[in-house]
Amino acid sequence: MSITSRFSPAADHPGIGLSGMIPDPRARAAAMLAGLGVSVWINATTLPADPGAVAPVALAVAALAWLVLIAGTLLTAGTRGAHVAAVTAVMCAAGAVLAVTDANGLIFTGVAASLAAVAFDPVAALMLSTAGPVAYCLAAIPHGPFPGRLLSTAAAALAGLVAGASRRETHQRARHSALVATERRRTELARAEAELAGERNRLGRELHDVLAHTLGALSIQLTAIDTLARTDAPREKLITQTELGHELVSTGLDEARHAVRALRGEATSPAAQLERLCELHQTELELDGSWQELDADTTLALYRLAQEALTNAARHAPGARVSVRTGFGPAAVTVQVSNSRPAPTPETPAALHASGGGFGLQGMRERVEQAGGDLQAGPTSDGGWRVVAHIPYRRGNPGNRSDGSDR
Repeated sequence: MSITSRFSPAADHPGIGLSGMIPDPRARAAAMLAGLGVSVWINATTLPADPGAVAPVALAVAALAWLVLIAGTLLTAGTRGAHVAAVTAVMCAAGAVLAVTDANGLIFTGVAASLAAVAFDPVAALMLSTAGPVAYCLAAIPHGPFPGRLLSTAAAALAGLVAGASRRETHQRARHSALVATERRRTELARAEAELAGERNRLGRELHDVLAHTLGALSIQLTAIDTLARTDAPREKLITQTELGHELVSTGLDEARHAVRALRGEATSPAAQLERLCELHQTELELDGSWQELDADTTLALYRLAQEALTNAARHAPGARVSVRTGFGPAAVTVQVSNSRPAPTPETPAALHASGGGFGLQGMRERVEQAGGDLQAGPTSDGGWRVVAHIPYRRGNPGNRSDGSDR
């Protein structure tokens, strides 16, 4: 590590001495100036009658160094570094030189050591603080008794280091707590945004499915009515097809209401929905076991799966026999939609290709996986097609007989 990097103060160090605890920069500067004034006054009034030339010079140097450090706290951390280290060492040494004739000079040594411990890492702070005892030795040997106040000088430097290190630790803990709180808040915001985005996607998917299925089927029905009208079909057929169109609209409104209830988390009966869906598609509905009440998300997933599978069967296998089987097991509910080999028919009308949920097998698989289940789809041995989905009961689901709720 280079000298410059070693004596680069932390960008978040809290300032000089106890005054660094004051948040307002102007009040902090005033407190530091007051501390400087008191220290200079104490040392000036206690100097001996004939201190010699060294003591006044040392006092002036220490006071000037303190003043420079006060000015430095008003600058950004990037403008400090080795300059602050040098001024701190000078202040620590000047205080020790002053202590040769006046013990009050150790105030400067202690404050400088404290600043070093606050602003720099422990090794750098210790190196800077040794300037005090070294300067004392160099000044005391030729000008005064030795060792004299050497032990006191070392003790003052050590006390300053301990006080500064304690304050640095307190500041770093507070800063760490603030950073942790900030990161936690960011995580919560990110989670909330993700949940909001997921909810928006869910709303969009449900709205698309309802509209695509209902409007697609209604488009086919309107095409049939238009064909009957253009071919002068009997009035009874037109009335029948018109009534069927009204039924499709009513079914679409019911689906929209069911979707809204599911999005609100309101449980609905899967039996009535599947029975009406199968009746609309003129499909057989078989049940393994007894109907169980399911949560809203599971009910909606089962309904959308059956709806998409029935629509695909009508589109790709017109005239084929289609069946829907629902089973309630001990840990999961299963729905199976299968159709036999389609009979040879003319090309499917273009309007029929526009019906359905619009997501196909991929959309069904994603919906089932979001509910925690799995889906298999593929051809059967007789040339037909089968879609099977297993969705486990959720915790607290009345249909879950494995969680002890039926005991």
